[in-house]
Amino acid sequence: MNSHFQIYHEDEFECSDVCECEIGEKLSCRTICIDRMPCKTEFAFYNHAAPAYQAFRGRCLCYSGRFICMKPSPTDYSLPHGVFLFLGYSEVDERELNKNHTTHLVVIQDVVRVLQAFIKDEAEKGNGTLCILEFFNATRENVIIVGKLSDEVDVSKLTPMEILEKEKDQCADLMELIVDRINNRDAEFLSHILLSIFKMAEIEIVPVETSGAFHPDVSQLFTLTTFLTIVKIIQNYLTIS
Repeated sequence: MNSHFQIYHEDEFECSDVCECEIGEKLSCRTICIDRMPCKTEFAFYNHAAPAYQAFRGRCLCYSGRFICMKPSPTDYSLPHGVFLFLGYSEVDERELNKNHTTHLVVIQDVVRVLQAFIKDEAEKGNGTLCILEFFNATRENVIIVGKLSDEVDVSKLTPMEILEKEKDQCADLMELIVDRINNRDAEFLSHILLSIFKMAEIEIVPVETSGAFHPDVSQLFTLTTFLTIVKIIQNYLTIS
């Protein structure tokens, strides 16, 4: 069975060697390099690998002429309550890694399986985990993953708020570990063919919406004020009497 790994050049980080261990202990490598293209906006010019920020998308990175951000455009997704992992990846890297291969080395949806194996290994250093990662949404250069409880947990008698608390307890810290590895360009992640294309990450916990909240409009406030005024007048009248 073939296996692949990636080695970045210390003096030229835009280039890396993609190596394959073939049958018979034969190692073959090819070098890929991405263009150091800048990013331009209406107001600013960003060099390749320069940090940036976009409203509603969080921290971004100029990467070969495109902004890779932690989150997709807010018009591209809607979240229910839950624990979510946002990932920003490079289509340029994806294209270069898959070039000249009859079968794709990089399949974006595989990241869920790879990260599930990662959190399982990390959790086994402690008490294990009941967190299961599931694919939620994908847009151009962004993936959203949601953390759920495994089938071992009986949630039939739990409220949505109780379920969310358990999901936070089981998933949040492990997701934060993934965020840290990606944002800090961890060597283990960089050497992994698929994980190396992910440049930005962030976790978001969406709370359960509480129903029945009272949001009075102007007419309701006027009615309430009038009622309280009448009550005050009656109280004063009774006191005088």
